[in-house]
Amino acid sequence: MKLGILGLGSIAEKMALTVDKMEGIELYGVAARDINKAVNFAKRFHVAKAYGSYEDLAADDDIDLIYVATPHSFHYEHAKLCIDHGRNVLLEKAFTVNAIEAVKLIELAREKNVLLTEAMWVRYMPMIKELKKLLVEEPIGEIVSISANLGYELTSKERLVEPALAGGALLDVGIYPLTFACIVLGYDISYVSTAVVKLQSGVDAQETIALTYSNGAIANIYSTMLAETDKRGIIYGTKGYIEVDNINRPLRITVNDPHGNAIKEIDAEEQISGYEYEVIACQKAIEEGKLECDDMPHELTIRMMQIMDGIRAQWGLEYPDEMKE
Repeated sequence: MKLGILGLGSIAEKMALTVDKMEGIELYGVAARDINKAVNFAKRFHVAKAYGSYEDLAADDDIDLIYVATPHSFHYEHAKLCIDHGRNVLLEKAFTVNAIEAVKLIELAREKNVLLTEAMWVRYMPMIKELKKLLVEEPIGEIVSISANLGYELTSKERLVEPALAGGALLDVGIYPLTFACIVLGYDISYVSTAVVKLQSGVDAQETIALTYSNGAIANIYSTMLAETDKRGIIYGTKGYIEVDNINRPLRITVNDPHGNAIKEIDAEEQISGYEYEVIACQKAIEEGKLECDDMPHELTIRMMQIMDGIRAQWGLEYPDEMKE
């Protein structure tokens, strides 16, 4: 499978390094608005083609899949460009700025009969599948609550502090503990309460979010771009609790009895970077003629965008030029 990358920031470099170590995947083309940046990137990562415009990359019929790695505010525009040219798309998270954009993109992809999927990498990881198996086995009884956090010091990154680039902690890091909560407890959410601290620019610097589920379970979530956190997720049940070391890239899952004694541990397999799983899932879906990946169905992408839209509405946070209809 020939892969193209649209947008050549740090996350694109990580994808390039990953693909270089994968079998059956070729990083065939890369595109930036500056041709020199694209050429230099191509030389560093041994890429066949470099493009000085996103249009040229999208128009190349030799490319099987385009990974869109630009800031959130450009996801709709750049994914639409690729889809309009008949390209399959792996779109970095957050999928779009809001649910309206997500629905429109998904409808367009279905109309054009191409694969479109969100690069929410944790959903493709084997450790998440192991966690789902554990939850079915119910080793900790009935789940009553979870806690999850994710944070990094990110205020030096322009794309995260600028409202025009759909910045803020929620879309970049908050989406991970929210996803963790929904993997564990689902989407039957009856109430959302939240508190936020904003930067002077108006975007969210950090937030707490409490999701109350119809069955009475509660998810307590914290995300920040002001400091590094321990990235832990804990699932509390009536017969014990499960600890997940690093919800952003699970390294170990530990099942404990009510007294804190470990009764089972699962360690992550050796990985390239963790990005390889989403690429493999796309390759499989394309070969099978599917328009979405089994691990990241469209309905879950839309639901997550709706949840985050609702949270931002409570904060009164809108982005410039945000699509309204």
